[in-house]
Order: sequence, then C-alpha cells, then structure tokens
Amino acid sequence: MKPMHKNSLTRDYSSFIPRFFALVAIGVMLYYLGWRVLHTLNPEAIVLSWVLWVAEAFGVLNFILFSWMTWKVAPTRPYRPPQDNLKVDVFVPTYNEDLEILEATLSGCRLIAYPHTTYVLDDGRRSAVKELAERMGCQYITRPNNEHAKAGNINHALAQTNGEFIVVLDADMIPKPEFLHRTLGYFEDQKLAFVQLPQEFYNVDSIQHDQKFPTWHEQSLFFRVIQPGKNHSNSAFWCGSPSVLRRKALEDVGGVATETITEDIHTSVRLHSRGWSSYFLREPLAFGIAPQTVQAYLLQRLRWAQGTMQLYRSKESPLWIHGLTVQQRLSYLASFLAYVEALQKFVFVLIPICILVFGKLPMRVEVGNFFVHWLPYFMLNVLANQISGRGSFRYFKSEIYSFLRMIVFLQSYFVLIFRKPLKFTVTPKSIDASVAARERRAVRQHLVIIAVILASIALGLIRIYRNPSLLPIWALFFVLFWSLYNAMVIFFGVVEVWKRHHHRKHYRFRVNFPARIESPAFPQPIAAHVTNLSISGAQILYEREIPFTVEGLILSFQTTRHNQISIPIQKLVRNRKLPNGGYEAGLWFGELEGEVRQKIFEVLFVDLPHVDYICDAMPLWRRILSDLSDFKDYLSYPLRNGKTGA
Repeated sequence: MKPMHKNSLTRDYSSFIPRFFALVAIGVMLYYLGWRVLHTLNPEAIVLSWVLWVAEAFGVLNFILFSWMTWKVAPTRPYRPPQDNLKVDVFVPTYNEDLEILEATLSGCRLIAYPHTTYVLDDGRRSAVKELAERMGCQYITRPNNEHAKAGNINHALAQTNGEFIVVLDADMIPKPEFLHRTLGYFEDQKLAFVQLPQEFYNVDSIQHDQKFPTWHEQSLFFRVIQPGKNHSNSAFWCGSPSVLRRKALEDVGGVATETITEDIHTSVRLHSRGWSSYFLREPLAFGIAPQTVQAYLLQRLRWAQGTMQLYRSKESPLWIHGLTVQQRLSYLASFLAYVEALQKFVFVLIPICILVFGKLPMRVEVGNFFVHWLPYFMLNVLANQISGRGSFRYFKSEIYSFLRMIVFLQSYFVLIFRKPLKFTVTPKSIDASVAARERRAVRQHLVIIAVILASIALGLIRIYRNPSLLPIWALFFVLFWSLYNAMVIFFGVVEVWKRHHHRKHYRFRVNFPARIESPAFPQPIAAHVTNLSISGAQILYEREIPFTVEGLILSFQTTRHNQISIPIQKLVRNRKLPNGGYEAGLWFGELEGEVRQKIFEVLFVDLPHVDYICDAMPLWRRILSDLSDFKDYLSYPLRNGKTGA
C-alpha cells in the first residue's frame, strides 16, 4: 500500500528557514538575558527582579529545547509493507465508557484489513460489554479486580494472549482499515519496540478544537511537530493509544509500568533505557473523542501532569535512570518542562500585580533602551515559534490554553513534594444535562484571578493618583497593558468555555449525501440531501414540504462504502421553509438495529473521520493573520449573543 500522506513533509521540514530563524532568535534571546542581568536589575526590588529574570530565562530555555527537538521533523524511516502471517492482537481496554462509544471502536477494529484478533479488556465487568464483544466478533477478557487501572488491565491481557504484536486502542479510538498495513512493516527493525501514531479526533466541536479551523486542536503542535522531531533522538514516547507494540519488548521491561498513573511515558523510559527504539508515524490512522468539556479537559491534563511528576521523583526518572543517552534525557526534560510552564505563567500574572500594589519595578532602565532590547526579543520569539511550529503553532490559542490549564498544573506540583498515592481517573467521554453548571464551576478560579488583576489595577491607579512619582509614566502604561493583557487572555479562556453549547448526546458529522424520502403516501420519492448525520438522527435539505402527519417515512441515501442505506424515520423534529424555496428538516431515527446500525457505524466512525494537515503548507503571513483573527474574534465576543458554539 502507498503512504497516505506525502503533503509537505520532506519539502517543508527539510527547509533551512526554521533553523535559520531559530538560531537568530536564540542569539537575540541570550543577548537580551545578558543585558537584563548586567543593566536592568533593580537593587531596591532585587527579589522581584530575579524572579522575573528567571521566568524569562525559563522561556528561553524552553524555546532552545523546542528548536532542538524540531530541528529535523522529516520521517527517519522509509515505509515498508508488512510481512504476511504476523500474529497481531488488538487490545481495547474499557472501564465505564458508553456502549455506543465502544461499539464504534469495535466497528473500526472489525474493518482492519490485516488479519488480527480483537480483545475487549473490560475492567467494568459488564455483561452488556461481553454481549457486545460477542456480537462484534471479538474476544472478551475481564479480571477480578481493577488493580493498577489501565496498565494492570493490559498486563493481565498480555498473560492471556500470545500475539507477536499488540495494538492498543482506547475505548473511543477508532482505527482506519489500513491501520496495520501502514504500521507493521516498520517492525522489520528487530530493536523497534513500538510505533506511536498521532491522536486525532472526530468531534471537532470539542473544547480543544478551533471552531474556525477544525483541523487544528490544542495537541496539534505536539503530535504533528514535536513527536516527529523526537524520532531523531530516538525519544518519541508511547502515548498509549493508538499504537502498535512488540510483545517481546514489553516482556523485556516486565510489562506496562504500574508505578505511576502515566503508564505510557513511564514504560517508554524503561524501553529506551534498555536500548529499544521507538518510532512516531505521522499519519492519522485512528480517530478518537477529544475531551468535550473544559472539566474533562482539565481532568485529563491534571492526570497527565501528576503522573509526570510521579515519574520525575521516582528512581526511574529520565534525569538519572541508567541507559538513556544525553539526547534522550534532554528530550524527556523538554516534555517535563511543558508542565513547569504553568509556574512561569503564574509569575507573569503576579509580577504586574506586585508592581501595582507595592509600587516597585523589577527593572531600572530608561524607556527607549528597554524597548530597543525587549521588542526584538519578543517579536523574534513569536516569529520563530510560528516558523518552527510548521503551521501548528498558534500564539493566541497557545496562550489561552496555557492559562486555562495553569491552575491544574500548579496543583500537580504537590506530587513532587508529597508522596501521595494517586488514583487513575478515566477522562469523561460523554456529557449529560448537568454539564453547563459544571462548566461554570470549572472556570470560577479563573474568574477570581481576573478579579484580582482588575482590583490591583484599580488600587495601583489610586495610589499613583495620590503619589504621581511612585512609577514613571511609561512604566505605568506598560504595567497596565501587561495586567490587562493577562486578564484578557484568561477571559478569552473563559469565553472558550462559555461559547460552547453541549446539547447533543450524539455527535453529528457534516456530510453531503444524495438522498430521497419515501413513503406509501407519496406518489414518488422526494429528492433530498443529508447535510449532517448521527446514529440517532439527521438533517436534510429537500425540495417540497413533508407534512408532520405522514407515517412510514424512510430516508435512503448513498455513501462510498454502501450503495444504499435505508432508515425508517420515527419523527420529524422540525420542518421549515428556507428563503431559497427549499425545505430543511431534522429527523430522529430512534434506536437503530441490525444491518442498518452496522452500516451507519461504519460510515460515521470509520469512513468519515479524517484530517488534512493543510496548515503545514500555510504561508507564514497567513498564520500570523490567523492569530490576529483569533484575537479579533475574542474581542468581539461580548458584543454578540454568545451562541456561536457547536
């Protein structure tokens, strides 16, 4: 089979332009830090001065590591078709996910073209899951307890199976039919422990997706740029799902690590320290469910951060475990520092508050001299990140999500201080009627921070009004701008939550299927088009009105996989005339069964999900304009009615 994606991988990623701008930016940043130490520290506020400098230096260190990881992002291994007759076991661990979510994944597993056996690993011990597995032609494995959560579940299944290769798919991660044909060939390298693939998502209305550019989500930079870059230092790490692992490698390290709640990266460290190699294949070959709400998003990020803190204080920390190369240690360190960035953000929030409240500046410098040094440092930082990010870096979006997750990352630091056992918590994959209230509660702390910033601005202005010599006028304007910027970006994060409306249980895919509406009451079918589709309903456009009283309606439409799918319509949800003379209706199917249900699941969850990495080839000026457009949209949100969400 031919590779799915050639796009701009070899053309764009081998370019010297990202490297050139990275080197220039690093030179300017290091010069700026030196100038700050030698010429700007304020002895009257020395603690504040050094705290701000360390926060800036941390940002420079982060950028240096990011530039190093993304120095080369082109593939390091050529595609090879797999050998025949390899024995492959597909593991689908599940605990409490909705049956429909699991059924979608098993539909994808059933359509994987390469011969394999699918095992449902049920830690929920539900009879309905066992029945579903049998109906979908899968093997069912359970165990008497839930010891070590997902890691223990996989280890238990390893002892019950004998496949040479193990595919791990989360209960919501649906593979494409070519999944194994595109991955197994790499294992001709006998030292390759696993192939990790990007996590892409079909619910593009999630909290971590950009509504204007749904091909982008909050993890795009990591999966499309950083992980491919880690291939060049043999440090791409296992993310759990979707992936293919060599059983022999897992057995060599005693199975999946159970000592931390982030078993994937912990297991990766063990494998790399034993001399095994890894490979990140930058092809979207499976699609899952992104955290739909901010509550689910923050819960997932808290678990990742806490597990990483557990790992870094353990005896197998990548900082001191034997067997890792210097490059691998640096790569793992860079991933760890992504969680420490929250502390830097918190410092950047606190510094202007302290200036306004106490009237002390962390710098002693003339205004012109400051901006001559600071502006190139800041602008080159943003520009170089844009270029090194190959279209996946979004400045304002990154700022917003950094502030959104700042509080939970700060909470995770307690794991570094206190040895407290942590419980693995499954990220919620579905929503219910109480989601709106929980979403408002999830951002209360962010609103408190905004209130504190605004209060400090008011207090500072009052003090300066009474004592105009407290701060130089230029410093006052700069600090006010800094504080308002912080408040604004945090508010933008709150807006991301407020503008989402989660009112559907089943995700609706946008489609364009030719269709017809049939009924014994019609002399001939009504031509129509299906514009969105879910497992429980659809939206259609059609040419003449359908009375609500008509019974026996059937929707028939064509797809690439199935020439015709016919679904009985239980109810017309709405039926309205459009300005162009046509009609639009919402349809409710009820509970689908049998062959129709199977076809709908295959079309929706296997065939339709896709993503084109078109942002890779987006010109730089388009990327910058996109960032400015994000900024404008957030500013205009309070002027709109707020009902712009999915």
